[in-house]
Amino acid sequence: MSGAERLTLALALAAITWLAGAPSARAGVTLFESDDASFTLGGYARELSGVQLPTIDGAGLPDALGLSQALLRLEWKLTLGQLATLELHDRFALTVTGSDAALAGGLGVGVTPAPKRTVDLRSVIVDDRGTAFEHDVDRLVLRLFLGRVDVALGRQAISWGTSNLFTVADAWAAFSPFDLDTSQKRGVDALRVGIPLSDTLELDLVVADRGSVEDLSGGARLTAYLGDADVYVALAKQWRELAVMGGVSFACDEVKLRGEVWWGAWDLARDEVLRPRATLGVDWFHGDLTLTVEAHYNGAGASRSEGYAALAVTSPEFARGEVFWLGRYYAGAGARYQLTEQLTLSVSVISNLADPSLLVATSLRYDIAQNVDLGIGAFDGIGAGGDLSAGRLDSELGAYGHLVYLDLSAWF
Repeated sequence: MSGAERLTLALALAAITWLAGAPSARAGVTLFESDDASFTLGGYARELSGVQLPTIDGAGLPDALGLSQALLRLEWKLTLGQLATLELHDRFALTVTGSDAALAGGLGVGVTPAPKRTVDLRSVIVDDRGTAFEHDVDRLVLRLFLGRVDVALGRQAISWGTSNLFTVADAWAAFSPFDLDTSQKRGVDALRVGIPLSDTLELDLVVADRGSVEDLSGGARLTAYLGDADVYVALAKQWRELAVMGGVSFACDEVKLRGEVWWGAWDLARDEVLRPRATLGVDWFHGDLTLTVEAHYNGAGASRSEGYAALAVTSPEFARGEVFWLGRYYAGAGARYQLTEQLTLSVSVISNLADPSLLVATSLRYDIAQNVDLGIGAFDGIGAGGDLSAGRLDSELGAYGHLVYLDLSAWF
């Protein structure tokens, strides 16, 4: 075991040992409390370790690649009565891979792109030969509760949209579907204002920093809550794209139907109309079992596999994490079943319908204690690989190879 790997293990075990002694799951620790204010500390620690078997050539990767990431997130929160809260999150990440070459296909740990920020509060402590250790202030947000109006200013998590497997409208800061760590979204620097216009109508306004004046983004979303149905429409400038979004969801007993579309009405940089992205989905909730099925059209993708390699290095949407898929037509299904009070099984299958290729993700999680759980899982790409030195990906999802991992997590 290398020195970096020993340091990763030591940090994770120390954090988890301390967190396991917390009095209750995810309850936080109260550092100060009075009639008018309180100051609390919460957070989590995770140790993710795995072995990846790449299926593409020409990337300088060995036949088997070890990877490990220790995460420690400290969540500080100051509450000032009913008027305001101030949140600050410290994110420490130590990542070790068995190669300094890029991971094949971006599958593993830390593969979700961090949002671009004009004010960079990230400190890179180590970045050498496949080992990276960094600290980031990933939340720094002031929330004001002004009667019926809520205002949030600073680095925060923002979610739009209703899709699960194939996100469409979640463009502020989305999770990569190939990242093992989905505990917390990365923070985007923004001003967000929520205004209820009536008992059934809500307006959400966002202005977000993207790292430059040209990419300054903003949007307005209007949501109507109509009994069993929710409907939203939105207009936005995302980076240099003018976009229109809309979605609807309808719940009936144990079934929920969903649909949403994103259309780049105009690209200011390329001076062209963009193809839409759309997802249709259905969810079934039955006791301890949840099933999800979605169909997706990705207008930003390539129509044939011959265009995947070029798109992966030239697409601005792909580079900034706005989209994560290289093809056009997809279908997917997911299932989550709570076998016992402590044991949960999750399985999802993603299919690129044009290749064709599949990505199967399986995980089994066991609650060791009230605030500690252990997971084991795998990603399996099924389909042809490729040769990056020749600029060729024979299939999209088959190129991700295989990954088996362990995940030990603790919250407080």
